[in-house]
Amino acid sequence: MAHLHRAGELLRNNQLQEADSEVALALDLRSDDVRARNLLGLVRFRAGRHEEALQLYRELVGAEPDDTSLRLNLGLVELRMGRHDEAAADLERVVEKEPTNLRAHGYFGLALMRSGDFVRAREAFVKAGQDELVRQVDERMAVEPDAAERAVSEVRRAADKGLRAVTDEAQPFAPAEADEGTHAPGDPGEDGWQVRAPGEPAPPPVAEPHQTHAHERALPLRLDSPLPIAEFATARLLRPGKAGEPFAIAEGGMLVLRVDGRLPTRTFGAIASTGQLAFEPMTRRARGRATDESFGVGIESMFLTTGKGLIVVAPRGARFTALALSEDVLYLREAALFSFEETLHWESGRIPGGAPGSSAVIQLRGTGRCVMRTARVTFCAKIEPGETLFVGEEALLGWIGRVIPRQLKGSDGEPTPYIECTGEGVLILEEPAPI
Repeated sequence: MAHLHRAGELLRNNQLQEADSEVALALDLRSDDVRARNLLGLVRFRAGRHEEALQLYRELVGAEPDDTSLRLNLGLVELRMGRHDEAAADLERVVEKEPTNLRAHGYFGLALMRSGDFVRAREAFVKAGQDELVRQVDERMAVEPDAAERAVSEVRRAADKGLRAVTDEAQPFAPAEADEGTHAPGDPGEDGWQVRAPGEPAPPPVAEPHQTHAHERALPLRLDSPLPIAEFATARLLRPGKAGEPFAIAEGGMLVLRVDGRLPTRTFGAIASTGQLAFEPMTRRARGRATDESFGVGIESMFLTTGKGLIVVAPRGARFTALALSEDVLYLREAALFSFEETLHWESGRIPGGAPGSSAVIQLRGTGRCVMRTARVTFCAKIEPGETLFVGEEALLGWIGRVIPRQLKGSDGEPTPYIECTGEGVLILEEPAPI
């Protein structure tokens, strides 16, 4: 259907309001179209309207209990909203029916990890081939017995100190003692979606959802005791990186920026800050000189942040990756660079052959750290001398080494959505947006 195809294109370009309108037009023609309603759920979720997406997917799963893609999507919404037990129940039904669905195993593991079931989470990560997450689970299970208790005690001491700092007359609540207890939350969730018609087979292994028969029942939710308040705070406490480290990525994907002097960064997604900070809009730099072009537009603008303090940034459905360069050269899509140290030399440019205003790229070189913000999973592909690699424009995030990219043109001379890459190095690619 033309409206759904158009909605998918708009969604890939993050034009959420326009995508929502196109799906609405498709539903005007056929209000019960499952594929259209599925896509609507994804649009609503990406727009941060999580409750609406949750309600929509619950209705879809109720009407189409055998559609595994819908159940996977429901599980992903629940996972992002912190409904970890519900997500685990739905995602377990996915992996039971689709044991080769590696991504579903990974999401199932994340839900179990967040709910504190480390043993089963480890099993799921092993099946998903997620070695790094297996290592993280092993580390958590091997933590010395008194580490968690010490952390809880630190939070209690801080809370007690704060309580004593307020006079009895100013304190609106009576003193209270926190109960002892132990409970360990797990790790963050992600989003990755399935959009297909009822009965349509799943694509090859990695990202497929589940088929549920009528006689199957939803797994019972585990009933946990109330979490002691000090432990609740300890488990979710955001901590900055070590002194001298400008970037720290906390559980849940939160980015903590430490500003100590000057730090170029975007502020989109910032939810809290401390200290005295000033923000000056930055412009692009070409051939070592500043230009009058803005470095980013609107809420995506880059600022030179000065002062001393911390900034906490929420991923907003994306993910942060902190990278360290040691006399290296890194090229990134301008939109993918979130923050970087001024010890890195940088310069703006574009991919040759692209349309004016498109394919903005930034070069970082030297020694220092930066943060990359991406919408989906990233991976790398190596280019050997004499080889040519053709990649979709939307999938190319950047490259390392002596890579020569060039936007391909059609017979009419207009740029195509494909980039030809030659030379020697490594391409940084992003998983394409779902359609």
